[in-house]
Amino acid sequence: MNGQITITERITKEKLTFECGVTLIDVYEAFRPDLKSLPMNAKVNNITRPLNRRLYRNCTVEFIDYTTDSGFRTYVRTLALILGKAAQELALNGRGNVVFEHAVSNGYYCVWGKGLPTPTHDEVKQLKEKMQAIIENDHTIHTLRIPTEEAVEYLKTLGRDSSAALLAQKGRCYVDSYEVDGYQDFIYGSVLPRTGMIWTFDLVPYEEGLLLLPPDPEDISRPQKVISQPKAFKAFHGHLSLLKSLGVEDIAPLNQRIRDGKYAELITIAEAMQEKQIADIAEEITRRHADGVRIVLVAGPSSSGKTTFSKRLHTHLQINLIKPYALSLDDFFLDRESTPRDEKGDYDFESLYALDLPYLRETMTRILSGQRVQIPTFDFISGSRIFRGEEIELKEEEILIIEGIHGLNPDLLQGVPDSSIFRVYVSALTTLSMDEHNWISTSDNRLLRRMVRDSKFRGAPATKSLKMWADVRRGERKWIFPYQENADMMFNSAMLYEIAALKVQAEPLLLQVKESDPCYSEAHRLLKFLQFFEPITYNHMPPTSLLREFLGGSSFTY
Repeated sequence: MNGQITITERITKEKLTFECGVTLIDVYEAFRPDLKSLPMNAKVNNITRPLNRRLYRNCTVEFIDYTTDSGFRTYVRTLALILGKAAQELALNGRGNVVFEHAVSNGYYCVWGKGLPTPTHDEVKQLKEKMQAIIENDHTIHTLRIPTEEAVEYLKTLGRDSSAALLAQKGRCYVDSYEVDGYQDFIYGSVLPRTGMIWTFDLVPYEEGLLLLPPDPEDISRPQKVISQPKAFKAFHGHLSLLKSLGVEDIAPLNQRIRDGKYAELITIAEAMQEKQIADIAEEITRRHADGVRIVLVAGPSSSGKTTFSKRLHTHLQINLIKPYALSLDDFFLDRESTPRDEKGDYDFESLYALDLPYLRETMTRILSGQRVQIPTFDFISGSRIFRGEEIELKEEEILIIEGIHGLNPDLLQGVPDSSIFRVYVSALTTLSMDEHNWISTSDNRLLRRMVRDSKFRGAPATKSLKMWADVRRGERKWIFPYQENADMMFNSAMLYEIAALKVQAEPLLLQVKESDPCYSEAHRLLKFLQFFEPITYNHMPPTSLLREFLGGSSFTY
């Protein structure tokens, strides 16, 4: 196609003329926008595209750097592509394929060679050196469009049966793959156009596998540092072990169960596992109650299912002859005019210091000393604390369950005896993967939950949830994730079937987002992700299911 096109840079509104078929990386070189890193990808008319994409029509572009979630994902996918190639080329001691499992400890955990012994430090060093050589060679990363049958056969020769099955299930005639110096892989989402655009990373031994570490968002010149998260790792692998035993580690076998109408058992097992987790936590609290624990703090990120968990824990504790009394940290907010503000000048309700900490600590101390205490309610309309005559005097057989995002922060209840506190961390630690080389983000899992819930129960459009999510994530990284290992026990609220269930309500909401909306790129990405799942109905979900907090039909009152 001959001729010229006009491209507008979204931020500056600058317009330039290019030859038809120009690549996005060449467009970037012409505009040279002010970014905090090299460009990772670009939004073209609010759809995320890789930088090797050619443009044939007039359009508006916005280049995305590493400091954004989208840019971060592109960088990590490119690292995964390079790691896959390096592992295939090295093939030490029968090791070929790397299987990516989940994010943990500031990196991405993967297994190098299923069923083989844990890789040695020397093997990991050789693998890292091979990756560095691929980066230094600055290979072009090509996008190829190949027949699906050819792709499926290629993946089977690599022993990647789950990847092959997922491509076959989509039923398309052709699929896109990325090719690097003769190595092909099927990574879902944009990658960088050249391996040499990777500027730093690390690869270290971790547990029984490897940990791939991308640049630190706070200082992108250096890789992330490994942080110890043994409890999170254990929570992930408890669920992953169940998925392996059921033969549904990835989307393809889950889809097959759904197509065959055999998913009811999976729902029953997933729900039973959660019930067992809650019963185990209740048993430990009961044991610790005898030793003086009187406060249970339940914390976790947005849409992790804290509220339903707390209600179900309430039931199990009653079975154990302990009477729980529920409180919310939200009721201890400062009055609106005293609330701290963020860097944008908006009220920062995610901050620990949005709580009236002295008053909270005094109230807990008085309750633990046996005093009768008035309990506040925060009126979100007036932005002030009110009292409605509710009082509590904690008796010997009673215990407080306090829910709130800051429950694991050690500064929350300074001065309150630690021996009187039991902490639980709740999060959707997603263990289901797309296939061997494509994992599912726990953040995406929670975003889908929040979007569906806020639409169903608060009348909010998908755009509101999508626009807020980046700020929510920033708050979580600052106020929640650093403290998750402070938990006495963790509850993994993710269920292997849930995205297939969420899809039914999430897709129509995402389809309502208009192309002209800045959120369209995220809506488009999530829609493409949901296309991989077969939908399921809710008939077999019990009314006490944690998912019903988001989908509706719960027997609990929220």
